[in-house]
Order: sequence, then C-alpha cells, then structure tokens
Amino acid sequence: MAKVFSPTVYSTRPFTSWVESATMLFPFFRWMTSACAAMQMAARNRYMNLNRKPKNCSKYVPVWKLGVYLITKIMTVCLLLAALGHAQSAAPQDPALGIYRQLLNPVLSAADVHKIRQVAIDREDLHVVLEDGTIAFIQAVDGHITGAVFEGEGEILLVPPGRAERTSLALFTRQSVLDEHFRTAFLRFFDDKLAEELRAGFREPEDAQEFVNRWQEPARTLARSDSLVLLQSMTNAGDTSSHYFHLRLLGSTLGLFDVFFNTNTPEQFSVAQAAQSERSIIFDVWTSFPMRSVREAKGPSLPAPIRISDFRLHSKVEPPTNLEVEAELTLFAGRPGQRALILELSRYLKVSEVKLDGKPVAFIQNESVEGTELARHGNDLMTIILPAALEKGRPVKITLKYAGAVMFDAGGEVLYVGARGTWYPQAGAAFANFDLTFEYPANWTLVATGKRVSSATKNGQHITRFVPDKPIAHAGFNMGKFESESASAGDVIVSSYASQNIEASLAQRLARARLYPEPAKQVERTAHQAANAILFLSSELDPFPYSSLEITQLPALLSQSWPGLIYLSSTAFLTPGERTALGIKDTYLELLFSELMLTHETAHQWWGDAVDWQSYRDEWMIEALANYSALLMLENEDSEKMKIVLDHYRAELLKDTPNGIVAEAGPVTLGGRLTSSMFPVAYETVLYGRGTWLIHMLRTTLRRASGGKSDALFFKALKGLLAKSDHGKISTRDLQEAFEQVLPPELTYEGRKSLDWFFDSWVNGISIPQFEVEDLHLVPAGKQVKVSGTIKESHAAKDLVTAVPVYGKNAKGDSQFIGFVFVDEPKTEFTLNAPAGTKDIVLDPENTILRR
Repeated sequence: MAKVFSPTVYSTRPFTSWVESATMLFPFFRWMTSACAAMQMAARNRYMNLNRKPKNCSKYVPVWKLGVYLITKIMTVCLLLAALGHAQSAAPQDPALGIYRQLLNPVLSAADVHKIRQVAIDREDLHVVLEDGTIAFIQAVDGHITGAVFEGEGEILLVPPGRAERTSLALFTRQSVLDEHFRTAFLRFFDDKLAEELRAGFREPEDAQEFVNRWQEPARTLARSDSLVLLQSMTNAGDTSSHYFHLRLLGSTLGLFDVFFNTNTPEQFSVAQAAQSERSIIFDVWTSFPMRSVREAKGPSLPAPIRISDFRLHSKVEPPTNLEVEAELTLFAGRPGQRALILELSRYLKVSEVKLDGKPVAFIQNESVEGTELARHGNDLMTIILPAALEKGRPVKITLKYAGAVMFDAGGEVLYVGARGTWYPQAGAAFANFDLTFEYPANWTLVATGKRVSSATKNGQHITRFVPDKPIAHAGFNMGKFESESASAGDVIVSSYASQNIEASLAQRLARARLYPEPAKQVERTAHQAANAILFLSSELDPFPYSSLEITQLPALLSQSWPGLIYLSSTAFLTPGERTALGIKDTYLELLFSELMLTHETAHQWWGDAVDWQSYRDEWMIEALANYSALLMLENEDSEKMKIVLDHYRAELLKDTPNGIVAEAGPVTLGGRLTSSMFPVAYETVLYGRGTWLIHMLRTTLRRASGGKSDALFFKALKGLLAKSDHGKISTRDLQEAFEQVLPPELTYEGRKSLDWFFDSWVNGISIPQFEVEDLHLVPAGKQVKVSGTIKESHAAKDLVTAVPVYGKNAKGDSQFIGFVFVDEPKTEFTLNAPAGTKDIVLDPENTILRR
C-alpha cells in the first residue's frame, strides 16, 4: 500500500490505547471483531511516513484520531479483555479473584436450559421481548446469575432522544429508531431482578444437552468482554445504583450488534457494531445517550466511582527504553461500596506490587500476555481489589511499583517518549495535585510539567523534582540530549529544547537531498514564536496559566500540549526548504508546520490545560477554541493566513465519499464517534474543521452586529467561559451560555435572547447550506432604498437557522452591511432598508458562514 504524508495531530489528549478481543468462530458470530482492533490499526496509521512521490504530498490526508472516553465508557463500548488476565502470584489471593476467573469461564448446564415464551424486559428507554425460543442460564457466580444464551424469536425497541442521536442511528441503520427482530442473543448482566423476570417465562426444554454443547465454547469466548465490569459490579457492595446489562444480538436485518445499559457510565445506553471500512474494521457507535431518569432529573449527575486527588511519582528513567516508577495515589470513593478499582496504565508497564496502608493487595493486569503479544492482545487497564469497601469521601493512600519499556531511540539518540498519557495510573482525566521526582543519567536533559523545585547530581545521576503550582489534569515528561534557548513573555519564561539530530526516518529522506537538519538551530525561533503567542493571547484572554512554558522536540508526526509542556513534532523544527524536500508543498501544510501548530499548542495552555472538556461531546470546543485562538494571532499578522486555513477546512468538509460528503459524518458533538466505517477519516476534518468554522461564525456574527470593527464581545464571552469553569471542566452548554451573556439585540431570534437556534442546528447539525437571492426588488424611499426579496436555501436540514448577513452594493461596487436575515425555511422572505444608491445586494461577501 502506498504511504502518504499525514499531517500532525495536535491535541491535548494522549492517544487512548484500545484492546483487541477474540474473534468468534461460531458461524453467525464470525464477523464479530472488536472495536479495538480497528482502533489499534487507526493508531498505527497515525505514524505514516512521507511518500516519496511529491504528487501525493500536495493534499492533506487526515490522520486517524479517536476521542478519549472515561475508563468506564471504554468498558461499555469496547470489548475489553483479550486474554485471561490473572492476579499476580505475589499478591494475596482475594476471593474476588476466584469470582473473576468464574466470570471469565462461564459454564452452561443442561439443567439450566429452558424453553421461554413472552418475556418482556424493560429498562428505562430499552424494551426487549423474548417471544419464543430456548434459553440457557450461565451457572451462578457467587450466588448471582450473570448471563444467558437465547435462540428463537425476539424483538428490541430503543428510541434515542434528540436529533443528533437519531441522525447518528439513521446513518448506520437508515432508521431513527432501533426496532429490530433478532434470532440469537448473548446476555451478560448484573441484575438479580432480570434473572427473575426471565424465569417467569420458563417452560420445559427440548434437547437441552445439544443446546449446551453448541453454545459452551462461544459463551466462554464472548464472556471475556464483560468480566471486568461484572467483577466491579459484584464486588462493590452497597452501591445499589450499579446495574449492567449487555446484549449481543443477531438482528434479522442489521446483523450482529451490541446494546449496553450500564448505570456506571455517564451515558448509560449505547448501541454499536463492528463494521468493515476500506482500511480496517471499526466499532461504529450507532447511538449513545443518558437514560430517561437521568435526562429528566434536576439534580447533579452520578459521581465517578473514584477520584484521585494527589499523585506522588518517583521515576527512574534509563534511556533509551526503560521507566521504573514508585507511585503513591491519594484517592476518594465517590460512591459507597467501592472495592474493585479500575485504573488506566500502559500495558508495557508491568505492575509488581500494590499496597494499601503498607499491606499488599490483589490486582489484575495482563499477566498471561507476554512480549510481542502485549501490543495485540493486551490492554491498558489494571484492577486493584481492596480487602474491604472504601468509605465514601474518606481518603486512602495506595502505592504501586511498576516498570517497563515505554521509550525508544528514533535514531541519532533522539528519544521517543511513549505512553505520555498512560505512564502513571489514573481513573480518567481529572484535575489533581502532582509531585514528580525523576532520576536519570547526567548527560541527558529531562523536562516535565511543573516547577523545577530541586535538582542534585549523585553517582552520575540527576535527581530532579517538579511540582506544578496548581492542580493539573495530566502530567508528563520529555527527555533527550537537548540544546535550549529561552525567551520572555512578560513574567513567563519560554524555553525551547531540541536535539542536534532528527529521527532517522526523516534524516534518511533528507540526506538523499543532501540536507542535514539540526533542530537545535531552531530553538531560539520556536521560543520567541511561542512567547509572542503568549503575549497576544494573554492580552485577549486571561494571563498565561503557568509560570513557564517548555517546548520539546518529539520525533513523531504529532504534537501535544500538557500544562506548561509542549511536545512539538520534529517537522516544526525544520526549515521551509527541508520540509519542501520531504514533499510538503501544499500552502496549508507549510502554514500548519511553520506557524499554526506551535501557536495552536500554546493556545491549548488555556483551552485544554487550564480548562478541559467535560465529556467527549465537548472535545470539539476545546480543539476549536485552541485552533481559532491560534488563527486569530495569524490573522493579526496577515489576514490571508486565516483565509487559507478556513478555505482548506471548507474544501475538506465538502469532499465527496461513497457515503456522502465528509461533513455528513455527524455533528461535532459526537467527538471520537465521528470515526466510523462510513466515514473512517472524518474525525479530524469535522472536529477541527467544522469546529473552527463554528467559532468563526460566532465571532464574526458578534463583530458584525456590534459595528464590524470590534471583537470586544467575542473576547468577553471567552473570558466569561474561562471564569465559570467548575473544577476546570467546561461544556458545550457553558459555551452557549457565555455567548448568550453578550448577545446583542440584533441577534435575538423569535424575540428570545438565546442561541438555541445556532447550537441546535449548527453545533448539533451537519448542514453546509447554499443561499441564493430570488425576486429581488429595490424601491427608493426618500434617503433610503427599500430592499425586499426571498433567500432560497438548499443543502440544509429542515430546521436549520442561519443569521445571513446582507450587504447593499452601489454602482461603484462598494458594499455596506444592511442587516441580518434569519433564514429558517427553504424560502425566507425579507425586507430591509439600504442606503440611497443601492443597486444590488450580496449575501455574506466576507465569507463568514460555512456555506457552499
């Protein structure tokens, strides 16, 4: 397969590691492949090389990027466990480990096989009927029935709330409601009431043993995906709110798909299917939403099971590969009865010890998966099983020891630091206190999040401690044989670090052109570039959130931002001539690598680091605000740069695919779900492209409504958004309210000071409309001209509402803004007053609307 150049992903988020699970060999399950297989392939595709053929380098090819869900969400949507993870032999044998092994190895018995007829299962929005067939219970584990296998006639009904979810479901099923008959079902659950409901429909069986023989092995294979979440539900005594129900159904028209109901996740319902795309198999999330009682509730949402408030990490770094860490976590239970604590940690970091109050406790990791199998069959989760349930709100300290190879030499002693988001155990992104100590060879340089509060050298080893001056959502470090330069942005010190060399994969390409780049020569330029960005953004937003900013070379085609620390792609340390030699000749790509990327990452220090998104549905907002903040600085220098980027995004969104234009992959609020078999590369185009356009539309609409020269209202809204963040988290709803606070009268729709019209139809919509003027009439009326006509709208959803700016044009061709028309129908009539001498009108001449 030809290799293509893939621009860097720039994001605040670490790439989530997803896990492959077994592929069913049973006939009608043979197409069941884990979501994670596709996601791992997507992750591999992020690291594409440059094509040697220049003609393939002139266009932008979006990279695969997946949004990060909370760990509990990952458990719900993905098939988690690929192999039988056993407890470490050194850990105490907690009875919960025996429960876990039974969950992994379910047993069917002829005594538990029954005919079943007319049993209805209702859980909030979900309605399932087992009309007639045969069912076998999985033998009880710790006194609980945890699953069943069904063959016969059944039906499922699930109605997603809201347009966005119904549109998403219709994209994959051609229906906005899930109403499907099925012949086969595999059920896993922790719900004693459900078992009783099923028993109510039991009848005498036929050929019970033959049914068991046919289903025993498939049941064991399918059981792996649910065992960890079932263990958590069964061991967390006292958490009465915990319910889990998973259906894997073979539908009569939709094929094999999964339905999840999990009260431990923010969105309790989700429906998904493994599907084949051109490049891989992808787990399509058809729909996902909170259950009815949560949607209707007035109070706060259910708290997370656990929250980590403090991390104390002592790390020994042995380049070029190894990392050894002793971690102390201070955590709280958000709900009563928590015993099984699920944490995320890189599969390549093997845990050797876990202690609670100095005493060893049991844990589960990838012990039965070794060596090269970790990448394919491992997962980045570990479970700590406590001897007793945690008391809600009472802090406890847990210590862990782990080590592994999470770095490698990319060539020329340019170190690639991997597992940047999973090098320490965590329970989902949340703001916490960090205390980081590193031991590393004295001839290397290490940079980390936080202030350098102490440093010493002993026996050829540096011992350096970093402590952030405020809680942060994620911590990290980078390491290399760096040279550095610094610049000042007021009181903020900006330092840039880079090696004398570039990674071998790029160095070899450039050597053929007799070019030998030295990234270290660019550290002064990058330090001053970031300092200028800080000065500009601080003047418009809040002061820079941290006391310093460190920019470090990363040998990869991606860039990321951590609080006070930027991992900047090596390609951004090249000269324009060197990038041209690599085949980067596109105007947008050169602008991306030379200016936009670093400025975007610097803007993430506000959007993504100082404040973060509340759920995956709000990720678009963080990326779009960081991207647009960067574009504002570029526009301040040269307005043409903003136009180049916006035109590029528009063109990418309008690109045709076999399933429609890319923009039709879904609204920005789907986050990582935008990557699907229908649109496998839509995530970045929609999230970054459409998201940036949405912020541009808000800004230019406010600017036009306030006279056309000032962005005061726009920046007032952004400052209000930064100020109102609760525990560092902001949502799309917060964004809407921040802009509604500054909304001028000219932008009220249907007499309401509300932006519902914009967020309902543009943020939660997919349309890229086209507008034309029909039946235009210009009638002189004293010192004015009365303008009337009809604006025809096409390529738009029926409820799309757009504030279209209308300009009058005189005989000289000069145009002047005369008003907004809220276009909300296929044909919208309007009447406006224009200056005397107006000869014609033009719609949106400054291209402030994402339109065709």
